[in-house]
Order: sequence, then structure tokens, then C-alpha cells
Amino acid sequence: MPAVWLLADGEQLLACCRWELYGHPSSERIYIFNGDYVDRGAWGVETLTLLLAWKWLLPNYVYLIRGNHETNMITRIYGFYAEMKAKYGTAAKGLFTHIRRMFAHLPLAALVEGNTLILHGGLFRAPPRKGKGNKRRRSGGALTLGTLDDLRKASKGGQDPDPERSVKNTIASDVVWSDPVNTPGLMPNEARGCGTVFGPDATESFLSSNGVKLIIRSHEGPDARDKRVEENRMPSVDSGYAVDHETPSGRLVTLFSAPDYPQFMAEGERRYNNRAAVLHLTAPDYATPQVESFEADLPRPQAESYYDVPAFTEEEEEELEQQDADEPKAAVQETTATAAAATPAAAATASVDAPADSEAVVEPTAAA
Repeated sequence: MPAVWLLADGEQLLACCRWELYGHPSSERIYIFNGDYVDRGAWGVETLTLLLAWKWLLPNYVYLIRGNHETNMITRIYGFYAEMKAKYGTAAKGLFTHIRRMFAHLPLAALVEGNTLILHGGLFRAPPRKGKGNKRRRSGGALTLGTLDDLRKASKGGQDPDPERSVKNTIASDVVWSDPVNTPGLMPNEARGCGTVFGPDATESFLSSNGVKLIIRSHEGPDARDKRVEENRMPSVDSGYAVDHETPSGRLVTLFSAPDYPQFMAEGERRYNNRAAVLHLTAPDYATPQVESFEADLPRPQAESYYDVPAFTEEEEEELEQQDADEPKAAVQETTATAAAATPAAAATASVDAPADSEAVVEPTAAA
């Protein structure tokens, strides 16, 4: 199997300017991107178009994992839809519909050579047994840790992986929203209102029970780590990389690939000036990552923020909500080309789902 390059949370910044450093996807170089391709920046459309074009052209050498920003609700709040309206005008609404359907089809995780599990947020609870536990726990109480087999069988969660809508969405929600902590256990993530928080004991249990040596997650940049309450402090990701849990069976690490993040900050707010990182996995076990850290290319091109621009008029909001309600459930799992395919991003979404990505967990191979 060829070398694997892993990048994460590179909204707007990395995909457009780092190919010259690490090389293009090929039979010698597999790329795995660990979610959050849009929002909170000025070039979400361009980043997503490039990644989808690579996926379409080289489906066995490019893998796109779902993050919490690849959801309907978050892209409405954090600027991606406003960016699309600014760039595509009246075509934006139709294009957005097809992109969010495509997001619902992305896999939740990748497993490399059976040793390294890559997912966006973190560990997840076991699905409830049939006939029991169908009410979502809202607060307090330890949870039961899920397994790799549970993840393989899980629903991808639809356009918004919300357990309030369906208990089948629970694992998908946990995978994209969860965070590691230093305290033992697996508990509901009260800070985020969804997902779990999990301690080193949960990481050790998952690694040892599933034969995995390394878990790579993303989801937290320097701002998120800085805003944690004191009792939940974790190592800094100012270099783009942190070892969060080290246990007898392996490690859990956080990877962040967007330097000088976030792109836009309020006047007077302190910038983090963080570095970013990519991970390089190679034989024999693909579980001992080589870390490459880099700074942002400054100054940045002049750009406008879409983050605080209201994304929807009241009328548009009602129309999209009705569209969601009327849409057959199976359509969430399909990607189709329509009139919106006149734009580059829509053309790519029409064929992004390669057969290898039809399951919740993908396992990259050297196959052509």
C-alpha cells in the first residue's frame, strides 16, 4: 500500500495552496481529509470544488471524511450558504441542496491497514438495544462505549445527524461532535450539547478491544482548545498536532491543518498565529505518524467574511424546511446532477460517491 497523507480542518486554507509541498494524489500517495471543508472562511466553494474534483478523478486515492461542518444546520449558521449566495446568486439555493445531500453521503471514518482509525470528532456510544434505550440521554450518566463493528453498521445520519430526530443518528452525531478529556469515562458532551466526552480509559478500551493502535481526530483548533474550561484542559494544538491520550495499547491524537486560524476575527481579538500540520503514515503498520508542521502564507489575499452575514431570509428558511420535510428519506443518500450542475462544484458533487465510500467506514487500499 502507498504512503498516506492526512489533513484535517483545513477550511479554505490548505487545499488551495499545499499541493506543491506534498504532491498530488496518485498511486504512490493516498490523501485522507478529515472533515470541515467549508465555513468560517472566504474560500469554501473553491476548497470543496478542488477536493471533489480530485475525488471524482482519483476515487481510490482521495478520501473525504465527514465533519460536523458537513451538515445542513452548521453550513447555514457559519457562512457557507452566505458565501454561495454571494458567488452564485440565484443558482445558490439549488446548488446548496445538492451539496448538502452529498455531505450526507460522506463516510464517517477511515481505517488504514486495520491499525489507524481516522474520524472527525471522537469516540461514540454503543447503539441502544432493540426495544430499550430509545430515548436519548440528555444529561449525566455514563454511556456504553461503541465498537468498530457498531461504527461499520451505523447510519451516516442524513443531512443533520441529530439523535433528537432519530436514535439511528446517535453514532454519526457522536463521531462528528465528540471531544477527548483527561477525566475517566464516556459521558454526554454538555459543553457542545451533542456527542460525547471520553477519557483515556475509554480510548484504551476502544484500542484494545478493536485491535487499533492509533486514533486520529480533528475538530478542535487553537480557539476551541483555548476556550475549554480549566478542568477539561487538553494539550495545545498551536503546532497543528497534539497527543491527547497515550495508553498501553496506543494513542489518540488531534490533527489541525489550518494555519493562523480562524481566518476572520473580531477587531481587537487576539490572534493565535498557530501553525498547522499534516500527518504522513507509512508501512509497515501505518500507525506511527510523521508530523510536518508549517506556518501560514502571509499576507493573505484580500477577502470578505461571510461568517456574520445572515444566510437565510425568513421565506427561504421556510421553503428549505418544507423541502426537507417533503423529500423522500432515501434521497438523502443520493447525489444527482440537476440544472445546478452548471457550476463546477455541482458537477463534482454529481459523481463524488465512489463505490468504496458507500459504507460508514472506508478502508483505503492500493487498488487502482
